[in-house]
Amino acid sequence: MGIPSISIMLHELIKLLHHAKCRDVTIIRIGTSGGLVWQQVTGVPSSGLASVSLCPGIEAGSVVITDTAVDSSFQPRFEQVVLGEVVVRSTELDKDLAEELLACSREIADFPTLIGHTMCTYDFYEGQGRLDGALCSFSSEKKLEYLRRAYDAGVRNIEMESTAFAALCGLCGLKAAVVCVALLDRLEGDQIRASHEVLWEYQQRPQRLIAAFIRQRLGLGPAGRSQH
Repeated sequence: MGIPSISIMLHELIKLLHHAKCRDVTIIRIGTSGGLVWQQVTGVPSSGLASVSLCPGIEAGSVVITDTAVDSSFQPRFEQVVLGEVVVRSTELDKDLAEELLACSREIADFPTLIGHTMCTYDFYEGQGRLDGALCSFSSEKKLEYLRRAYDAGVRNIEMESTAFAALCGLCGLKAAVVCVALLDRLEGDQIRASHEVLWEYQQRPQRLIAAFIRQRLGLGPAGRSQH
């Protein structure tokens, strides 16, 4: 889980691709994430919980195709310490590939798909503004303020792998994309409360989109039959 694990996996995978003499490789990461719906804080009642009014945004179960992976400061960069020095690498992803994936999503009408920034963090709890960890050094108001700033910066979902994935694929000249389903709206809470059945269906959505993409690339119809 997270940047260390995906970094190890990618190094090993890219070496295998090199020795297998693979060419024109496209790598797509699929997974889960927390989504961000644009909400406006309208007051803080005596309960201490901010009341909000919902504005149009991303709902649980939406699929986010990443155009740029950003760090916790909303910057398109991946910082890594190499031989004691901080190395900064770009996290831009292939925009044409993202648009191609979005076009593929139009044949799947039963869930929303959008393109947006993905924020990658090193931590699941405080690093993502969660209040339910073993410790928390900020208030619910500060959390909402931070997540709202993330939304205003173009962030539509949060996970823990995308900056390392984008940076390493970019350095190695590989076309890459990140496609994640949002399991919840992080402005509504920190814990996933959907049923097992609902979560299982949510997690199939990125797979269904990538299956449609692969069928298109292979020239197959929706049911897997050749169009030629």
